[in-house]
Amino acid sequence: MKNFRTDKINERRAELKELSKHLRILIKEGAIDSINEGLKETYRNSGHTELNTLKQWNKSGKLVKKGEKALLLWGQPKRVERVSEETAEADEFDFWPVCYVFSNKQVTERRTEQCT
Repeated sequence: MKNFRTDKINERRAELKELSKHLRILIKEGAIDSINEGLKETYRNSGHTELNTLKQWNKSGKLVKKGEKALLLWGQPKRVERVSEETAEADEFDFWPVCYVFSNKQVTERRTEQCT
């Protein structure tokens, strides 16, 4: 049985890899310092000037509009150990998680309920 959540994460990871491909050239040319910097600039060009996680928006009193799709950035790399089934040896590698953010265009002010 397939795991829907894992499939969705893998789908979004593939989407982020595709978005990141052309930015590697800009890094080599010295036009940008990182993939995330290039992604943020791409989002800015579409009017997404402020990016925050869902938790950050909620903390600032904003709500993400229903149906909005998160924008993608690479998270901080994590050192992971993987054991090879063939050799039974462990090797370490960096795992880059996907970071889901929303922009100023995707949020609204939280309405405060007033009791009378």
